[in-house]
Amino acid sequence: MNRILRSTGVTAALTLFMAGTGLAVASTASAAEGETGSVKVCNKGAYVADFAVNNKFVGAFPVGQCKTATVEPGTTGEVDVRLEKYTGFWWTGFWRTASEGGPNWSNISNEKAPADQDTCYSVYGSTLKAWTAKTSC
Repeated sequence: MNRILRSTGVTAALTLFMAGTGLAVASTASAAEGETGSVKVCNKGAYVADFAVNNKFVGAFPVGQCKTATVEPGTTGEVDVRLEKYTGFWWTGFWRTASEGGPNWSNISNEKAPADQDTCYSVYGSTLKAWTAKTSC
């Protein structure tokens, strides 16, 4: 029992540490004519979240925070948005990040967003059941 409590503490500490990484992300872009759009995700779930736009991860962020990624200039059509959650299960290799394909990260959903518009999502739920909703920006 003591070993389980210790590993849970390590996982919680790591989750808090990872939540503070990579918080400097592009601010919300206004997709005026000739400009690229952005993807904003707000974490309203009980887990640390991360997302990627065209397989470029933004960085982990905790519940109650939002992150925005600007679509690369020159991108046309739609971009792929991959939303991930950190499960925090200590036996799954907690040292890896979502961008490294760590087994402790689990896919919430895969979405398509227009490259020339601002698109916003919110993620909800827990590590056992999570879901995504498209929201107004």
